[in-house]
Amino acid sequence: MFLNPQNLHHAYLLEGEKESVFKELILFLENDLNFQTSANPDFYLGDFDSFGINDGRVIKDFQSKKTLAGDKQIIIIQTNFITNEAQNSLLKMFEEPTENTHIFLIIHSSENLLTTLKSRLQIVKFQRDNLTNDFVDDFLKASISERFDLIKVFLPKTTNDKADKAGAIQFLNNLEKDLYIKFKQNNEKDLKNIFQEIIQNRSYLSDRSPSVKMILEHISQIIPRSPTS
Repeated sequence: MFLNPQNLHHAYLLEGEKESVFKELILFLENDLNFQTSANPDFYLGDFDSFGINDGRVIKDFQSKKTLAGDKQIIIIQTNFITNEAQNSLLKMFEEPTENTHIFLIIHSSENLLTTLKSRLQIVKFQRDNLTNDFVDDFLKASISERFDLIKVFLPKTTNDKADKAGAIQFLNNLEKDLYIKFKQNNEKDLKNIFQEIIQNRSYLSDRSPSVKMILEHISQIIPRSPTS
C-alpha cells in the first residue's frame, strides 16, 4: 500500500514509469479501497500522449456529475505531457473537485508542470527503472558521432513508432544533475550557459510535436566531452 485508504487526498500527482505506477494504483484501488475499476460508471481512465484543453473539458464534465454506483468517483489521467493551457484550465478542479471525487495524475516527469498546478496536488514519486547514470556517463565521454548513436534509443524505430519524449526529458534531467555535480566540484563557469540550454530545450520537448532528434542532436553538440579515463 503506497497511499492511506482511510485518509485519501482529493488529488494526487504520481510521478514515475507510467505502466508500473498504473498497475500499483489499480491494485490499491481494488484491494485497499475496495473500488471496482471494471464496468464502473464512477471510474474514468484516460491515457494521453499530450493532454490538451479539450481533454480537460471531458474530465471536468465527468467529475461534475454525482456518483452512480457507489460513494466514490475515481479519475485516472495518464499522460506524458500537459499543455500549459490545459494545466491552467484544471487548476480549480484539482483544488476543489466534486465531493467524494479523487483524481490521480500519472506522469513520467513533473519537471515541466506549472508550480501552481503542483501546489494543488499531493506528490508521490516512484523510483525510475531505466536510464541510469551509466547512460549519462557514456554520453558525456562519447564523441559527437557516438552521442548521435546513443540518442537513437529515444527516436522512432519504424515509421509507425513515436519518439520517446518522456525518456528524453528524463535523460536531460539526469544530464543536468550530473553536470551540476561537476560544476560544484570544478567550479566550471562555462557550464552556466549549458544549464540554460538544457532547461530551454527540455521545455521544447513539452510542445505538441517537438523534433526530439533535432533537440538531442543539438544537446549532443554543445555539451563538453568528459575525459574517458
